[in-house]
Amino acid sequence: MIELYAITDDPTPPQPPLRSVQSDGLAALYAPAERREVTSEALWRHEEVVESLMAERNLLPVRYGTLVADPRAAADALSERRVELSASLDRVRGAVELAVRVETREGEPDATRSAESGRDYMSAKGRRMAKANLVHEPLALLSRESVKQRGPELLRAAYLVDRSAVGSFVEVVRRLQDSHSDLELLCTGPWPPYSFAGGTP
Repeated sequence: MIELYAITDDPTPPQPPLRSVQSDGLAALYAPAERREVTSEALWRHEEVVESLMAERNLLPVRYGTLVADPRAAADALSERRVELSASLDRVRGAVELAVRVETREGEPDATRSAESGRDYMSAKGRRMAKANLVHEPLALLSRESVKQRGPELLRAAYLVDRSAVGSFVEVVRRLQDSHSDLELLCTGPWPPYSFAGGTP
Protein backbone atom coordinates (compact mmCIF):
# COMPACT_ATOMS: atom_id res chain seq x y z
CA MET A 1 0.00 0.00 0.00
CA ILE A 2 1.07 3.57 -0.66
CA GLU A 3 -0.19 6.87 0.75
CA LEU A 4 -0.91 9.76 -1.62
CA TYR A 5 0.12 13.31 -0.77
CA ALA A 6 -0.54 15.37 -3.88
CA ILE A 7 -1.31 15.44 -7.60
CA THR A 8 0.77 17.71 -9.83
CA ASP A 9 1.80 18.25 -13.43
CA ASP A 10 5.34 19.22 -12.43
CA PRO A 11 7.68 16.37 -13.48
CA THR A 12 10.37 17.30 -10.92
CA PRO A 13 10.98 14.29 -8.63
CA PRO A 14 10.15 14.94 -4.97
CA GLN A 15 12.67 14.55 -2.16
CA PRO A 16 12.87 11.04 -0.64
CA PRO A 17 11.13 9.29 0.99
CA LEU A 18 8.46 10.66 -1.35
CA ARG A 19 8.25 9.17 -4.82
CA SER A 20 6.41 10.00 -8.01
CA VAL A 21 4.44 7.99 -10.53
CA GLN A 22 3.47 9.67 -13.80
CA SER A 23 0.70 9.20 -16.32
CA ASP A 24 -0.54 11.40 -19.17
CA GLY A 25 1.38 14.48 -17.99
CA LEU A 26 0.25 14.16 -14.36
CA ALA A 27 2.13 12.81 -11.37
CA ALA A 28 0.98 11.37 -8.06
CA LEU A 29 3.37 12.06 -5.20
CA TYR A 30 3.35 9.28 -2.63
CA ALA A 31 5.23 7.43 0.07
CA PRO A 32 5.04 3.86 1.35
CA ALA A 33 2.07 3.60 3.71
CA GLU A 34 2.87 3.26 7.41
CA ARG A 35 0.76 1.69 10.11
CA ARG A 36 0.01 4.49 12.56
CA GLU A 37 -2.76 5.88 14.67
CA VAL A 38 -4.70 8.91 13.49
CA THR A 39 -3.32 11.55 15.84
CA SER A 40 -3.00 15.31 15.61
CA GLU A 41 0.76 14.82 15.26
CA ALA A 42 0.31 12.47 12.29
CA LEU A 43 -2.12 14.91 10.65
CA TRP A 44 0.34 17.77 11.06
CA ARG A 45 3.21 15.69 9.65
CA HIS A 46 1.11 14.99 6.56
CA GLU A 47 0.23 18.69 6.31
CA GLU A 48 3.87 19.72 6.61
CA VAL A 49 4.82 17.42 3.74
CA VAL A 50 2.07 18.83 1.51
CA GLU A 51 3.04 22.40 2.40
CA SER A 52 6.69 21.72 1.54
CA LEU A 53 5.57 20.34 -1.82
CA MET A 54 3.34 23.39 -2.36
CA ALA A 55 6.37 25.66 -1.97
CA GLU A 56 7.99 23.95 -4.97
CA ARG A 57 5.12 23.37 -7.41
CA ASN A 58 1.45 23.75 -8.22
CA LEU A 59 -0.52 20.87 -6.81
CA LEU A 60 -3.80 19.39 -5.74
CA PRO A 61 -3.42 18.32 -2.10
CA VAL A 62 -4.64 14.87 -1.13
CA ARG A 63 -6.22 14.44 2.28
CA TYR A 64 -4.51 12.48 5.01
CA GLY A 65 -4.94 8.73 4.96
CA THR A 66 -5.67 8.30 1.25
CA LEU A 67 -4.25 4.89 0.36
CA VAL A 68 -4.06 2.96 -2.89
CA ALA A 69 -2.70 -0.50 -3.57
CA ASP A 70 0.49 0.45 -5.43
CA PRO A 71 1.99 2.96 -7.89
CA ARG A 72 0.26 1.25 -10.82
CA ALA A 73 -3.13 1.81 -9.19
CA ALA A 74 -2.23 5.48 -8.66
CA ALA A 75 -1.18 5.82 -12.32
CA ASP A 76 -4.44 4.20 -13.44
CA ALA A 77 -6.41 6.72 -11.35
CA LEU A 78 -4.49 9.59 -12.95
CA SER A 79 -5.23 8.26 -16.41
CA GLU A 80 -8.93 7.70 -15.71
CA ARG A 81 -9.40 11.21 -14.31
CA ARG A 82 -6.85 13.11 -16.39
CA VAL A 83 -9.28 15.71 -17.78
CA GLU A 84 -10.84 16.46 -14.39
CA LEU A 85 -7.54 16.61 -12.53
CA SER A 86 -5.88 18.78 -15.19
CA ALA A 87 -8.78 21.24 -15.01
CA SER A 88 -8.53 21.34 -11.22
CA LEU A 89 -4.80 22.03 -11.43
CA ASP A 90 -5.42 24.89 -13.84
CA ARG A 91 -8.02 26.24 -11.40
CA VAL A 92 -5.52 26.54 -8.53
CA ARG A 93 -2.35 27.23 -10.51
CA GLY A 94 -0.34 30.06 -8.95
CA ALA A 95 -2.70 30.36 -6.00
CA VAL A 96 -2.96 29.33 -2.35
CA GLU A 97 -5.78 29.04 0.15
CA LEU A 98 -6.31 31.56 2.94
CA ALA A 99 -8.84 30.89 5.68
CA VAL A 100 -10.74 33.58 7.58
CA ARG A 101 -12.90 33.18 10.66
CA VAL A 102 -14.94 35.99 12.17
CA GLU A 103 -16.49 35.90 15.62
CA THR A 104 -18.22 38.39 17.87
CA ARG A 105 -15.58 39.86 20.16
CA GLU A 106 -15.72 38.44 23.66
CA GLY A 107 -17.92 40.61 25.85
CA GLU A 108 -20.13 41.74 22.97
CA PRO A 109 -23.75 40.59 23.24
CA ASP A 110 -24.77 37.77 20.91
CA ALA A 111 -28.47 38.29 20.45
CA THR A 112 -29.07 34.90 18.87
CA ARG A 113 -28.31 33.26 22.20
CA SER A 114 -30.67 35.40 24.26
CA ALA A 115 -33.52 36.08 21.86
CA GLU A 116 -36.91 35.55 23.48
CA SER A 117 -39.04 35.36 20.35
CA GLY A 118 -38.84 34.14 16.78
CA ARG A 119 -38.86 37.72 15.54
CA ASP A 120 -35.94 38.63 17.82
CA TYR A 121 -34.04 35.56 16.66
CA MET A 122 -34.51 36.35 12.96
CA SER A 123 -33.59 39.99 13.51
CA ALA A 124 -30.42 39.01 15.36
CA LYS A 125 -29.55 36.45 12.69
CA GLY A 126 -29.96 39.11 9.99
CA ARG A 127 -27.59 41.44 11.85
CA ARG A 128 -25.01 38.66 12.16
CA MET A 129 -25.20 37.86 8.45
CA ALA A 130 -24.82 41.54 7.56
CA LYS A 131 -21.70 41.78 9.74
CA ALA A 132 -20.25 38.68 8.15
CA ASN A 133 -20.87 40.06 4.66
CA LEU A 134 -19.07 43.30 5.56
CA VAL A 135 -15.97 41.17 5.96
CA HIS A 136 -16.58 38.53 3.29
CA GLU A 137 -17.41 40.77 0.32
CA PRO A 138 -14.15 42.79 0.13
CA LEU A 139 -12.11 39.62 0.66
CA ALA A 140 -14.04 37.76 -2.04
CA LEU A 141 -13.21 40.59 -4.46
CA LEU A 142 -9.49 40.03 -3.80
CA SER A 143 -9.66 36.30 -4.45
CA ARG A 144 -10.18 34.14 -7.52
CA GLU A 145 -12.83 32.14 -5.71
CA SER A 146 -14.27 31.90 -2.24
CA VAL A 147 -16.41 29.45 -0.34
CA LYS A 148 -18.32 29.92 2.90
CA GLN A 149 -18.17 26.94 5.22
CA ARG A 150 -20.38 25.70 8.02
CA GLY A 151 -19.34 26.65 11.53
CA PRO A 152 -20.43 28.38 14.72
CA GLU A 153 -18.65 31.62 13.80
CA LEU A 154 -20.21 34.67 12.15
CA LEU A 155 -18.10 33.70 9.13
CA ARG A 156 -15.91 30.75 8.26
CA ALA A 157 -14.61 31.01 4.71
CA ALA A 158 -11.80 29.93 2.42
CA TYR A 159 -10.35 32.12 -0.33
CA LEU A 160 -8.28 31.10 -3.36
CA VAL A 161 -5.71 33.89 -3.62
CA ASP A 162 -2.91 34.48 -6.11
CA ARG A 163 0.45 33.93 -4.42
CA SER A 164 1.45 37.47 -5.36
CA ALA A 165 -1.67 38.90 -3.67
CA VAL A 166 -1.32 37.23 -0.26
CA GLY A 167 0.25 40.31 1.32
CA SER A 168 -2.52 42.56 0.02
CA PHE A 169 -5.17 40.14 1.24
CA VAL A 170 -3.69 40.02 4.75
CA GLU A 171 -3.50 43.83 4.81
CA VAL A 172 -7.19 44.10 3.95
CA VAL A 173 -8.00 41.66 6.78
CA ARG A 174 -6.04 43.92 9.13
CA ARG A 175 -7.94 46.99 7.95
CA LEU A 176 -11.26 45.22 8.36
CA GLN A 177 -10.27 44.29 11.91
CA ASP A 178 -9.42 47.91 12.64
CA SER A 179 -12.80 49.00 11.21
CA HIS A 180 -14.89 46.50 13.18
CA SER A 181 -13.89 46.66 16.83
CA ASP A 182 -16.85 44.45 17.81
CA LEU A 183 -15.50 41.56 15.72
CA GLU A 184 -12.57 39.20 16.08
CA LEU A 185 -10.94 38.27 12.76
CA LEU A 186 -8.51 35.39 12.33
CA CYS A 187 -6.71 34.83 9.03
CA THR A 188 -4.57 31.71 8.59
CA GLY A 189 -2.48 30.35 5.75
CA PRO A 190 -1.28 30.21 3.11
CA TRP A 191 -2.49 26.62 2.91
CA PRO A 192 -2.60 24.10 0.10
CA PRO A 193 -5.87 24.69 -1.79
CA TYR A 194 -7.92 21.89 -0.19
CA SER A 195 -11.22 23.77 -0.53
CA PHE A 196 -10.71 24.30 -4.27
CA ALA A 197 -9.10 21.02 -5.31
CA GLY A 198 -12.29 19.36 -6.48
CA GLY A 199 -12.67 15.63 -5.99
CA THR A 200 -9.03 14.65 -5.55
CA PRO A 201 -8.56 11.07 -4.34
